[in-house]
Amino acid sequence: MACNLIRVLMMYRLTAFLGPADNRIALVRRMVVPLALALSVLPLFTSQAFAQDDVGFPIHPKAIPSTIIRRSGEGEGTRWIQVSFTTNAPYKQVVRFYQEKVGRDAQISQIDSGKLLNTLILLSQNPADQLNINISSELGRKVTQVELSRNFVRP
Repeated sequence: MACNLIRVLMMYRLTAFLGPADNRIALVRRMVVPLALALSVLPLFTSQAFAQDDVGFPIHPKAIPSTIIRRSGEGEGTRWIQVSFTTNAPYKQVVRFYQEKVGRDAQISQIDSGKLLNTLILLSQNPADQLNINISSELGRKVTQVELSRNFVRP
């Protein structure tokens, strides 16, 4: 990124930067705003990629990047990967998003306790490879918690 910043500085005349304060402020704005935007979006793209590759399903498009947590482990002949995050999407919209992704082969159970909404989606491509999607939200809240996990049995 430092190389890009240097290139941008070189594109503008050094004399303009050393000129009046108005020129310096305008130059800084032209550099800082695009850089800040790029840095704020980057974690979401990289998180989407590892979730798709590791778990097999994407992170919801309205996931809050700072809440994305990836965990993995091995033990007793199994390997597991888990990605959890919070979305700024309503519960039903998130459930519909993942139902469309898994298709008709999944087992889906839903619980509404009056205070907590919960949907569990189970997909087993074969006994040695299982995917769980747990979606939950407190009634009346505008954020939804999602946990994607995949368990593999090692031969």
